[in-house]
Amino acid sequence: MKTLKQWFLSLILITVIPAVLAAEDDIRDHPGYVDFTSLTAIADTEPTVEVSLKSPLLNLITNLMRNTDDEAAEFISKLRRVTVNVYATDTIDVSEIAESMAVIAAELDADGWERVIRVRDGEDHVDVHFRLSDDAEIIYGITIMVAEPGDTVLVNIAGEISVDDISALGRRFNIDELVDIDLHPDQDADQDVDQDSDQD
Repeated sequence: MKTLKQWFLSLILITVIPAVLAAEDDIRDHPGYVDFTSLTAIADTEPTVEVSLKSPLLNLITNLMRNTDDEAAEFISKLRRVTVNVYATDTIDVSEIAESMAVIAAELDADGWERVIRVRDGEDHVDVHFRLSDDAEIIYGITIMVAEPGDTVLVNIAGEISVDDISALGRRFNIDELVDIDLHPDQDADQDVDQDSDQD
């Protein structure tokens, strides 16, 4: 029995670990990936909420959800990495981490990311960026950075996400900043005009 366990463990090491390491290398070249290492170093504490889903685990989740929620499985299958870190603590220097967030936000702006939300209100600092395809139909990356007293949030989602999946993605991972985002304001305005015309 011990030999069988050793063989099984060796099989896992041979098959799974190279796949995970390869996924780690590949994600760094993905246009939607953002490295938050400098910000987590400033936080210098364990997050109260930490989500780190990589391609192998996302594929497993997709397969498990196929029979119960095909719509959710479909958009999760398009994700390459989901990283969420929440620090609910007063020990983080808000001004210091907000300054570093501003540097990263400026780098994202320069690198072609679209800043869709920007809040500067007292000590509250919020930036939400999307990395869009050339035709603006696919989102390669979503980055959310929040710094406020007692609450620091870092989110990076990389993949090939349809703009129509944003709200569903926010609900699935409890990311409030994504739930209410409307990327089709012109379409909504046209629908309102059509409804007004019908009523007339």
